[in-house]
Amino acid sequence: MENSIDFQSKNCKKADIHVHTKYSGFTRYSLIQFPDSISEPDMVVKAAIRKGLDVLCITDHNSIAGALKTQKYAAGLSGIEVVIGEEISTAEGEIIGLFLQERIEPGLDAQETAERIHEQGGIAIAPHPFSPHCPCLGCKVQHLDLDGIEVFNSIHRDPYSNRLALRKSVTNGKASMGGSDAHSVEMVGNAYTTFPGSTADDFRRSVLRKETFFGGETTSLAACIRWSNGAAMEIGKAAYRSLSGRIVQDNALHTRIHGIKKRNKIIGLFGAALYLVPPIPIISGAVGDLIIRRKARKMWNENKWID
Repeated sequence: MENSIDFQSKNCKKADIHVHTKYSGFTRYSLIQFPDSISEPDMVVKAAIRKGLDVLCITDHNSIAGALKTQKYAAGLSGIEVVIGEEISTAEGEIIGLFLQERIEPGLDAQETAERIHEQGGIAIAPHPFSPHCPCLGCKVQHLDLDGIEVFNSIHRDPYSNRLALRKSVTNGKASMGGSDAHSVEMVGNAYTTFPGSTADDFRRSVLRKETFFGGETTSLAACIRWSNGAAMEIGKAAYRSLSGRIVQDNALHTRIHGIKKRNKIIGLFGAALYLVPPIPIISGAVGDLIIRRKARKMWNENKWID
């Protein structure tokens, strides 16, 4: 889904506004919890450089720890700047805060969250506002003090979610932006925001002036399956190491699994191994994709009246 307008000129640069690292916590899908990302900060930076990004925004769920580590790693590198961000769980859906100085606690209402972002001199963005599978703000974005809307999220593979986000009444008065929502190194830079200038400060000014646009491509189902495979492998490794008494320090997944009952560790180990047996990952991925598309179509039917 490449796009071409003035902001997409050769003088424009690229920022991925929505990237996760291994510090992003855990996601619940039905009764199953799995790591949101297993990406190491240094590998994310290297992937961003390979993809030709100029600005990389780390937006782990309710945490800036990964962003701080990523920024520290990138400090000695040329051609890439890391922005401290956070994908914050509000009482009404998720909001991304960029250019943060401190973590913003989850659970506040959406408007107060946006205000706290602005108090830090940050910018507030609505990620995937019409997502069928992520906590989203929906039509509330029309009434919130937001600076930007993520109108193209590359892991939303259905034909409805991004179309709803791009509607005029949704983006009115707000910058149009793109983000990869990368949960694996492979996904970094799949979608991006273009802006005039070259630095992170230029990017921030461009958002506030609404001089941004978006580009990139939809993440493939194969990449999503590889992400789930990686998560399953890491769960298996963590369970095995814990059972062997060899926990990996500074790893939230390993620490969390180390703290559960031995029986559950064994279940996790064998469950992860079973999931990796072909063709289970492919079948699971295809079925999950179909379910999400049906949910997205339902959301489209409920909101297609938006101008």
